Amino acid sequence: MKKTLLASTIAAIGLIHLPSAYAADAKDDAVSESEKKLERVTITGSNISRINREGPTAVETIKRAEIEKSGASTVLELLSKLPSVSTVLSGNDNLSFAIGASSVSLRGLGSKYTLILLNGRRLANYGFADGAENSFVDLNNLPLAALESVEILRDGASAIYGSDAVAGVINFKTKKNYQGIEASANLGSNEHGDGSTANASITAGFGDLDKDGHNLLLSVDVFHRDPLWSDKHDATRDRDFFTRFRGGDARNPDLYLGSVRDFTSGEPGVPIPGCRGTVGVSPGTGDLDCFTNQNVQLTPRIERIGISGIFTQRLSGQNELFAEVGLNHSEVDFESGFPRFDTAFIGKTAGSTNPGLNNLPGPSADGSSVGFTPGDKLQVFRRIYEAAPTSDHITSDSLRLVGGWRGTLGNWDSEAAATYNRSRLTDRTTDAVLKDASSASLQRGLLGQGGYDPFVFQNPASVVDPLLTTARRESISQLETADWKMSTPKLFSLFSESVGFAWGAQASHESIDDRPDPQMVAGNITNSGATASRASRSVYSLYGEFNVPIMKQIEMQLALRGDHYSDFGNSVNPKIALAWRPSKEVLVRGSATTSFKAPTLPEISSTTTGYANRVADYARCGPLGYVGANCSYSPRQFSVGNPKLEAEKANNYSFGLVLQPTKELSASIDWYGIWQRNTIQALDPQYLVDHEDSIPGYAALVGRDPRNSALEAKHPGLTKGRISTVTTPYMNVGKTNTQGLDIDLKYGLPLGSWGKLTFREVNNYTLSFNQSITPGATPVSRLDTLNHPRWSNSFRVGYEYGVHELAFTARTQASTLNIDDPTHAQDPAITNARIPSFTVWDMNFNTRPSKNLTLNFGVNNLFDKAPIYANTAYLDDFVQSRNDLTGRFIYANMRYQFK
Repeated sequence: MKKTLLASTIAAIGLIHLPSAYAADAKDDAVSESEKKLERVTITGSNISRINREGPTAVETIKRAEIEKSGASTVLELLSKLPSVSTVLSGNDNLSFAIGASSVSLRGLGSKYTLILLNGRRLANYGFADGAENSFVDLNNLPLAALESVEILRDGASAIYGSDAVAGVINFKTKKNYQGIEASANLGSNEHGDGSTANASITAGFGDLDKDGHNLLLSVDVFHRDPLWSDKHDATRDRDFFTRFRGGDARNPDLYLGSVRDFTSGEPGVPIPGCRGTVGVSPGTGDLDCFTNQNVQLTPRIERIGISGIFTQRLSGQNELFAEVGLNHSEVDFESGFPRFDTAFIGKTAGSTNPGLNNLPGPSADGSSVGFTPGDKLQVFRRIYEAAPTSDHITSDSLRLVGGWRGTLGNWDSEAAATYNRSRLTDRTTDAVLKDASSASLQRGLLGQGGYDPFVFQNPASVVDPLLTTARRESISQLETADWKMSTPKLFSLFSESVGFAWGAQASHESIDDRPDPQMVAGNITNSGATASRASRSVYSLYGEFNVPIMKQIEMQLALRGDHYSDFGNSVNPKIALAWRPSKEVLVRGSATTSFKAPTLPEISSTTTGYANRVADYARCGPLGYVGANCSYSPRQFSVGNPKLEAEKANNYSFGLVLQPTKELSASIDWYGIWQRNTIQALDPQYLVDHEDSIPGYAALVGRDPRNSALEAKHPGLTKGRISTVTTPYMNVGKTNTQGLDIDLKYGLPLGSWGKLTFREVNNYTLSFNQSITPGATPVSRLDTLNHPRWSNSFRVGYEYGVHELAFTARTQASTLNIDDPTHAQDPAITNARIPSFTVWDMNFNTRPSKNLTLNFGVNNLFDKAPIYANTAYLDDFVQSRNDLTGRFIYANMRYQFK
């Protein structure tokens, strides 16, 4: 870090003052007996230990008892039920670049803007970036059984923690000084028998720090989830989503036996004779296809095991050594269907002796005949169903090591530690299709010269096996950190109150090495892309924080942090927050801070070839008559990292009111505002295609197939070939402005000897969400769309009677327009259509039949609410963020404490 930055940071946070400069008399040092009984703790959002109470910034704490009553078997299940948290990756995303991993976000900004901590320290990012650019922490590696609490700070916190804490921070805290053995088991299943989960864990604590001088906490967690299958559920059994929802037809048109199309003549395609499905007209292309309502694996099979340990050794007084170890291993399996030939393959039939060509003439959509002229280019659509389905097997191994010392130096609490985090991933794709070998074999088969014959039902293994291969992708993501911090709740006195102070320094190094299979890099794996990223950087940080009592009822937090990155340079972020307590029943709070997000290592270094899913090409769809979800293409996408990227910046503001007029009644409302600038965007493929001819330079980024004169003669106005590629570079060009409200109401109604009723209403209401993702563009509203509903709500009513509690929770998300993004060109027929609001009721019963045994039974989606379908061109699927395809899900938990 430059000396000027260090000097200004040190001066601003007051490190040039020595503690001895503030001499306090014995009276000031006196602590009341009641205060001695209250343990000082460090709350997320501050580095100063203090009495645990509401402070200047809103922090939601989920304690162990609430975790158990939630019925959650994973960290993601726990967080996904909170209105303020949105799931980015569920682990079930079969089209994700990070299959099997899970992540969440705050404020609708994406997972890379939410900082994830374990015991206040960072973890290594998952080795595969989401969308090939967004680095995130995989929540599956966090030990739910060993957690004591989860703290959610919904405010910018770069002045405390540095990069990533733009939307907020989620800090997972493990148990401390625990003695005894605790075992738990969780079983869950939907009514249809698939998607079942099984989870078991054991946590053991040995030794008492105060009595024995040491403590060891060990935890082992095992998890298994079966996949969901389309034929098990009413929502997905019939894959003809066009007839059912006016969406895309998800039936398979290239199985048993497939179809062919004369590319030269432009005639509609026809099924290969011998169709073993249903012959019908494709609503998207007008081709006559052989449709198969095949069974599809909807979610992956997941198996995980995690082992964690924390050892603490008391030295003398409050000084102690500590060490943390975390090992996690997971395996994810997903079948993506039978291998298939390159859909762009076009072969000439001149000189063919294949008898199958002579049997092809058949009825077209208008009843006329379709024939193939020798020498025409023939396009073949067929799955290689003679082979096993293509499948991905992702193995993930993570390691976390922490070693350090904590204690006191004079009147200062101090802690120093070194950490090592690593995420190692391997993705093995079996039965992947080699483009060169399969195209050559298919060409020979068409010509009757041996090779793969598309006109016969079963090709021999001697022909099929050479077309297939196993592709392998490996990635290692690492983070090494050394940190030292000191704090005191009383640096000096001001207005007869103590001024708290903390400071710290940190050095870290992060790296990623993501290596795809050479065949993928060469583009020789059909329908597959490649992501490569190799980069590293060092970060040096210095920070300080004051807790200042302006007067007895007003508390102020002042913080400043400076970070120096070896790639893009410096970032300095201040924070000021105030808490005013005019009475013990009222708290008024507010904050203003800046935050930043450093470019991810993939954004700096990656080279990615993949496919842009669901791009609407309205320049072709209009003349061809394609509408809605049928105007949807998946062109090859090329994204290239940019080493000159700068950090994203943001200004964060909050203002809130907390009321607790009685012991049983409390309410809080917090307004937040985030103004982001300089955000990093890969140029949106849809925006690029929509403005191909209107923005200079964009046409060069769009690749198209040669124009088809025969097709253009039939469709006046058609002047472009089919879109084949898009190039989307990363740039600092975006802006995001969002405002909203967090509302939390709690009420307990004592019923005397009949127990107690409890009510809780939690609502996250987004007032505005404006965003731009292109150079010089003014942010426009994305609110009230599929990706940004106006509000989400959770209402819980519980009845407590002794050791028993029965609770019902309604989780609701607002109705939205049937639009993924209002800046995308839309089909007028669906522009004003709406997706209805969605409410799911959960039921949970918690009881303790004995002192050591806790039982928990519940049903998620109690009334088996059907999923919602969106049929836009860009998002043509069930809206996964609102519901779960499992339907009614029944679970049972058991926890037993051996004490």
